[in-house]
Amino acid sequence: MKIELQCPLARLSHALPYLYDNKVGIVANIMEHPIDIDSPRFFRYSCNASNTEAFGEYRNFAIGGGAATTREMALAKTVGEAVERYCAAIYCKQDFPLMSYAQASVECIHPDEWALYSAKQHDYENFMFDPFLTSSRVRWVAATDLHRGSVVYVPAAMVYVPYFFYENGDETPLTQPISTGLSCHCSMEEASIGGICEVIERDCFSITWQAQLSRPRICHTTLSANNQELVRRFQAAGYQVHLVDIRNESGVPSVMAVARHDGNFLPMVVAASTALTADEAVRKALEELAHTERYAFQIKGEVAPLAPDPEFDNITGQVDHVNFWTNPAMTQYAAFLTSSNERCDCRDMENFDMGTPTASLAKLVARIEQTGYRVLVCDISSSDVRELGMVAVRALIPGYHPLFMGYHHRALGGKRLWTLPQQLGYRGIEPGSGDYPYPHPFP
Repeated sequence: MKIELQCPLARLSHALPYLYDNKVGIVANIMEHPIDIDSPRFFRYSCNASNTEAFGEYRNFAIGGGAATTREMALAKTVGEAVERYCAAIYCKQDFPLMSYAQASVECIHPDEWALYSAKQHDYENFMFDPFLTSSRVRWVAATDLHRGSVVYVPAAMVYVPYFFYENGDETPLTQPISTGLSCHCSMEEASIGGICEVIERDCFSITWQAQLSRPRICHTTLSANNQELVRRFQAAGYQVHLVDIRNESGVPSVMAVARHDGNFLPMVVAASTALTADEAVRKALEELAHTERYAFQIKGEVAPLAPDPEFDNITGQVDHVNFWTNPAMTQYAAFLTSSNERCDCRDMENFDMGTPTASLAKLVARIEQTGYRVLVCDISSSDVRELGMVAVRALIPGYHPLFMGYHHRALGGKRLWTLPQQLGYRGIEPGSGDYPYPHPFP
C-alpha cells in the first residue's frame, strides 16, 4: 500500500485498528463535531485516551482534540494529542532518583536556568510552590541534549503530566506541571520538531502578552492562496482575523491568530503556532483558532460568567482563562495584540524546512543553540505506543518562558521576560513595575 508522507493519518493508518477501540483501545470515543452554521468551516474531532489509572498510579488528561480543513488531518491531530497525554501519565516516581542539585553525581540542569517564579510570588503565604534551590530535593529524569548528544537530567515534574506534589512529601513542589512540549509523531525527529516548536510558541506568546507587546501584523495579501482561503472561512462567519508575527530571537516562524466579532456570542479568540515554515505556522495558527473558537463557544454556553475580581483570584485554570475573555467588556484590555501599525510580509520569515526531518531538526537545534539555549528531549513513549511505530516526546528549552494556568501562578521568574523585549527592540518591562496586569487569553 502506498503511504502519502504529507498526510500523518495515512502514515498511521496501520496503527489505527490497534489504537482505537471503545472498550480496550488506547484511543476511544472518537467524535466528529458538526460544522455549525455560525462557525468557520473546519473539521473538528475529539476523543478519549484510555484511563491510565487502570494500570498505573496516575490518571491522564484523557481528552484529545483537533481541527483542520480535512477530516484526515483533524483526526490525526486529535489522536496524536490523546496518545501524547496517555504516554505522559505512564511513569513511576520511584524509578527516578531523588536528590538535590548539590548532591547530584550526574549532570543536571541548574535550578537558576529555569524560568519559574519570582521571590515576591514565593513570599505569598498560600503560594503553591517553593523556590527551586540547589538544595531542593527533586526527582530527576534523563534527557538528551540534541546539540551535544549527551545525557543531562531534568526535574521529572517538567516531563510527566499529571505530576503531583504531596503535602509533607519527600519532594520539593517546584512548578506547575504543564503539557507544553509534548508531541507524538511517526519518528523521533518529527516528534522532537513538534515538541520544540510548541515550546517556542508558548515562549513567544507568553512574553508578547506579559510584556504587553504590540507586534507587527502580517499582511493577508502575502499569505498563500490556501491560507487566504482559511481566513475567508472565518470572515464568512463574521469574524475579523488578525495574524501577528510573534517570533523570538531564534527567527523560527511563529504566528499568533486573533479572531474578533463585534456582534457575536463570542467577542475574541486567540491561538498561536510555531512551525518550520511561515506557511505552515499560519495554517496551524488558523486551525488552532478554529479549534479554540468552538471550545470558547462551549464554555460561554455552559459555564457561568466570571464575577468581577480586581485581584483575579477566580482565574485558576484553563477554563477560567478562556471564560474571562468571552465577556465583551474585557476585550479592550487585549486591544494591544492587534494595534500595531507595522505590517510585515510572512514570506520574509526564514525557512527551517531542510527537506528531511533530520536536517530540519538539526537546523532548528543549531539556531536555538546559537542564541544561548539548550534543546533537550525526553522519550516518553510507552511500550505499546512504541510497538505501533509511534514516538512520544517531551521537549524542553531551559530558560524559555513558560505558559502557566492561573493568574497568580504565571511565571515571573527567569530573565527572558525582563530582557528579551528590549533585545527585540521594544521598550520592555522591569520586575519593579511588573508584567501586564490581566490574565492571558490562551486556552
